[in-house]
Amino acid sequence: MKILMVDKYFFIKGGAERYYFELKGILERHGHQVIPFSMQHPDNFATEWADYFVSNIEFNGHNRLQKLAQAPKIISRVLYSPEAKAAITRVIERVKPDVAHLHMIDHQLSPSILHALQRYDIPVLQTCHQYKLVCPSYRLLVMRENRICEKCVAGNFYHAVWERCHKDSVAASALVAFESYLHKWMKIYDRIQLFHVPSRFLGEKFRESGVAAPRIWHQFYTIDLRQYPFSEVFDDYFVYYGRLSEEKGILTLLQAMPQVQQSKLLIIGDGPQRAELEKFATTHQLSNVVFTGAKSGKELTQLVSRAKFVVVPSEWYDNSPLVIYESFSMGRPVLATALGGMPELIEDGVNGRLFAPKDAAGLSRMINEMLRDEKALRAMGRAGRATAEREFDPEVHYHKIHEVYQRLAH
Repeated sequence: MKILMVDKYFFIKGGAERYYFELKGILERHGHQVIPFSMQHPDNFATEWADYFVSNIEFNGHNRLQKLAQAPKIISRVLYSPEAKAAITRVIERVKPDVAHLHMIDHQLSPSILHALQRYDIPVLQTCHQYKLVCPSYRLLVMRENRICEKCVAGNFYHAVWERCHKDSVAASALVAFESYLHKWMKIYDRIQLFHVPSRFLGEKFRESGVAAPRIWHQFYTIDLRQYPFSEVFDDYFVYYGRLSEEKGILTLLQAMPQVQQSKLLIIGDGPQRAELEKFATTHQLSNVVFTGAKSGKELTQLVSRAKFVVVPSEWYDNSPLVIYESFSMGRPVLATALGGMPELIEDGVNGRLFAPKDAAGLSRMINEMLRDEKALRAMGRAGRATAEREFDPEVHYHKIHEVYQRLAH
């Protein structure tokens, strides 16, 4: 098959792109042709298709005058991009793909590309990595208050303006609210035959917004298990790893640490909250907490694979975090909040534990229980690996998604 694979970035910027390239590699190993379509960017991987990509646009880092000068281009790209529509038309006419698989298209590409795909009768699947269809600011979260918000799910997007939920800006929030209203009025997302949701929770939010159940297909992501080898050996520490920002719940984890009398916590990563977290740890004399900074590749894998367990204390509706996939593959149990799609991955007491968000006392009790029972830790680790092999294995994923492609293409 010829699969047109679309994402606004052609480099690994986040979890969406990790899945994009993982899936691209799986499909190519099975003999399919994957044609990328994206935005030009200095960090992009090399590809023969780069000349077809839309021009680069940056939404961040501008001063006030630059923002004013860029405003017409930004608004056009966010709402409906003729450039993206024309560019993907050239790709379609050259390769005549059997199916289009979309990932993140908002703002840098826009859904204008759906009209081109419809014109050429190309069936469309979109993997939904976030809540954009039901939330103008993607996350169902008011960032400045670290507060979950579902006010826009039913289509009342004006709430985004009142909440200033996009970049804490009335103007930016008004733009994304108008974007959502416009696309809803155009019924442009009706051109997508099937939405792939990696969590049933996300699918339920789509159904609440009016998307018909037959258009929603649940399937977890996939990862290359060989890159995260299983081990039952661990050292005397546990870890949080990922971005250091307020919605990740790391402050709650630190608040739990004074009651943890054994072992130590490694916080691996960087982000806007790092200085605040380090100050808290110093002020409260948390000698059992170590900030390692950002790690990647084999260094990161080795640190996590030797941990007793991994903590994911998110305080927003985390969709289907890859940190859980990786941890399970390496045989690390996961303690996570019972929010979003995480309870679908973690079977409480089997491959990890679930706790209430922002509950530092409950989290400290759970950590101490885990540390006291190494036999249970190893059993949970084995169960986590079994979950990974059953649900995330690339070959399992390939057969399921190939079946979907075939059904859409016929």
